[in-house]
Amino acid sequence: MKILSLACVLVAGCAVDAGDPEPTAEAQQEIRAFSVNFTNVVETIGLELVPTEEARALVPEEFVLAGEADPVTPLTVRTAYADGISVNGGTATPGAVVQVGLVVVPPDGTGDVNSYTLWYYTDHPLLALKLIQAGFLAQYVPNLEVDVSLTDSDIYVRVPFPGSPRLVVEGSIAPSGAPPAPFVANWWVSTWHGPVKQSTTISSLLFGGADVALETNAANPLGALIGGSTAEFTVLDSFNQFPSAQTTVALAPF
Repeated sequence: MKILSLACVLVAGCAVDAGDPEPTAEAQQEIRAFSVNFTNVVETIGLELVPTEEARALVPEEFVLAGEADPVTPLTVRTAYADGISVNGGTATPGAVVQVGLVVVPPDGTGDVNSYTLWYYTDHPLLALKLIQAGFLAQYVPNLEVDVSLTDSDIYVRVPFPGSPRLVVEGSIAPSGAPPAPFVANWWVSTWHGPVKQSTTISSLLFGGADVALETNAANPLGALIGGSTAEFTVLDSFNQFPSAQTTVALAPF
């Protein structure tokens, strides 16, 4: 299929080099903005501190790390499963995403949290394709595993090959009993045409608790960044739910 072949172009890892790489054919294409609607979503968000010096090498200089002046800075890992993912108003189908990035100072002053994207995985082929066309080095991982049990209060997420670096997020979850709140999350990437922002608006987010951990190979780029094979998310560990979210992806100069 055309979608699958294009979406699988970039499966060898996509940590951004802060240098000035030779532009690829994909990078030189015109950025194609698009929108996504997500329905009935469960997600985990974990924050862990990593060495700022190592993190700085992965983020272009126009982005300022949250811990720029400190010895450590927060890494964010998000896993999410949606009963429905609709791209540009198309038919909604189930899908999952896993995002790994570094928290940055809001480049354009928007959003409750802003992160620079290091790795992005999804089992939704059209979403992967559109992200690639917008400049994100998304990885299409058709066998991405997500197992969430509200009854047993646990979650297991695995990014296997062809995802790279491979990883697992697993542990216990606790749905929220607090009132919902609005939230806006921005994920950024630097492209040949300029910065691209993936902005997600959630009108009714239920913040819950979690005790999950990240597992990966200590020898891969993610393991090198966290300094080993595991991260316990000592800064933030949450399990969240929301009925819907709207995402826009477009060039966002600042």
